[in-house]
Amino acid sequence: MSRWLEGRRIPGLPDYWENYFLCMLLHMLLPLLPLGLEFWQKATVGEKSLTLAAAMYTIAVGVSSRSRLIFGLTVSASIIYAVAYGVSSAEETLPARGAVAWWGILAAFLLHGLERYNRHVVDRAPFLEFI
Repeated sequence: MSRWLEGRRIPGLPDYWENYFLCMLLHMLLPLLPLGLEFWQKATVGEKSLTLAAAMYTIAVGVSSRSRLIFGLTVSASIIYAVAYGVSSAEETLPARGAVAWWGILAAFLLHGLERYNRHVVDRAPFLEFI
């Protein structure tokens, strides 16, 4: 080993950035894994799967929000997606339901990601308090 590296620590990320990235990975991306697996297996994501995922993802993200507005919007969106899933399960078609579900998931992801940035990076709140 070279003398240059002796006794020097390789710098790591500050704790608040680790909390943010861990949150994005476990809290924001992991719930979307079933959609990724379906896409990997079938090279497409079915509209029913996408609508059900949008209903569950928006409410899961929304209930952990500290913003009452985001909470209210995501719960309302979740109810709408749940109704859309119920209608689509009855074999009735809804126009552009897949595209609307994608946009809903993306909006919830972005809004909550920004909120989590404020919580973990700006306010320095830990992601998992038991670690």
